[in-house]
Amino acid sequence: MPAGYICSNCGSPVSPAQNSCHKCGAEIDWEKAVGRVSYITFLPDARKRRRRRRRALLAGLFLTLALPLFLWWGWRTAWTQNHWRDWLGANAYQSYQQGLQHLRSGQLDSARSDFGRMISLREKQTPAPSPAPAPSLTPTTLLAIQPSTTPPTSPTPTVSPAPTSTPTPRPQQNQAQTLVQRAREIGEQEPCRAADLLHQALDTEDSPAIEDMRQTMLARCEQLSPTPPIQLNSPLPTPPAQRIAYTRYDIASGVYNIQTWNLDNHLPGPRLMDWAMQPAFGPQENIIFRSVAPDRPGIYLRPPGDAPRRITKGSDDRWPRWGPGGQQIIFTSARRSPDGSPHLYLADITTRAVEDLGPGQHADWSRTGQIIFSDCDAGGQHCGLWQLDPTTLQRTQITDVPDDSNPVWSPDGRYVAFMSSSRGQSWDVFILDIQTGFIIPTATHPAEDGLPAWSPDGRTIAFLSNRDGDWAIYAWQLNDLTTTRLFPVGPELPNWQQAGLDWGS
Repeated sequence: MPAGYICSNCGSPVSPAQNSCHKCGAEIDWEKAVGRVSYITFLPDARKRRRRRRRALLAGLFLTLALPLFLWWGWRTAWTQNHWRDWLGANAYQSYQQGLQHLRSGQLDSARSDFGRMISLREKQTPAPSPAPAPSLTPTTLLAIQPSTTPPTSPTPTVSPAPTSTPTPRPQQNQAQTLVQRAREIGEQEPCRAADLLHQALDTEDSPAIEDMRQTMLARCEQLSPTPPIQLNSPLPTPPAQRIAYTRYDIASGVYNIQTWNLDNHLPGPRLMDWAMQPAFGPQENIIFRSVAPDRPGIYLRPPGDAPRRITKGSDDRWPRWGPGGQQIIFTSARRSPDGSPHLYLADITTRAVEDLGPGQHADWSRTGQIIFSDCDAGGQHCGLWQLDPTTLQRTQITDVPDDSNPVWSPDGRYVAFMSSSRGQSWDVFILDIQTGFIIPTATHPAEDGLPAWSPDGRTIAFLSNRDGDWAIYAWQLNDLTTTRLFPVGPELPNWQQAGLDWGS
């Protein structure tokens, strides 16, 4: 702003353009004129600039903190997870979930392996682009029980849709169609086997046509074999109803659940629990199991006809088994131990008190009070099956093969059934005679056999196997050394060694 000047004679304001004062007429000597300058403060503008910078800083800080929370909330919504699972596929999504669990537990190598498996599975299921897709049969044609033999009179012209709108068939639907086609081929000679295949198809595609076809095959199966396919042939008195609780994998949702199978009528029972695995029958029809739900992990007890109640809260608590009196359970956990290695823990059902019994895993408790488990000695050597006295905590080594695992006592406490991969072609089930030390192999097979469970009378061993191309429960009879397929579990069972099953009455 220009400075203001005044006349030194009369004090009137003058401008530099004047040579004389307009009031008194005095000549102005601009060299000696005294300037009157009006200064302007810049404080209001500085405050405005500081206020704008402060607001921009606060807005950036808010976005930095709020945006990750918003993204985390959006990722945890069911809608986002469902679309993520559909895009990845069932197997890749399961590897993704396992990778998250290993990442939370600090197992970085396992998490890296799971995420790598997820990427490879996703790449395998991504279809290669093709300019002209080959025509395929519609699901309605595949699901028909009696396919029509009358040829069409004339081909009907169809308009090919745009490549962008052509839906990619899901692997589950293709698998269901394959199972239905295979069941139709063997339906006349083996209706019982065809009914099992259709039961597997219903796991991947819920269709009324498949269920109608399954009912037809079951009717043919009953006509061919009026007696139940399972005979327990035991001289000992057995309960009126026996059932097997097993872990099943839902391909559509990618969730493990526990289901039962009734051995008397050879029919599946109701689904007991979702997000659960490793069931174990106890006294008075109580069942303990491991919960793998992200928001409620731990070991739970489910009384008959009542809601489950939590016993432990550890996310790594697994393989629960009942004690002789039905008031205590034994389980395995690595996150509870001070060194991060698997330890055995004793939990009281009533007080929920937990006691550390030392290193070990995959333990089972006999009716006589002895505990058997798999572990190594203090120096990491002499691995195999060990026996533990819960009173004195004295340990005795029984076998010397490192991968002997998942031991279970026979009802009389003389034999121990376990699984091992070094004693046969792959994972197989073996029987150890505690009195003589002899090891008896069951029906060894190149496929994967494991997770043995004794029948209540001690004359049959149930185990999980994929020897027929799908996962199913088989029974090995000790009296005649024969193997019988009991019922199907499902076409897929990721991480099958952690599934678990039990035989109860």
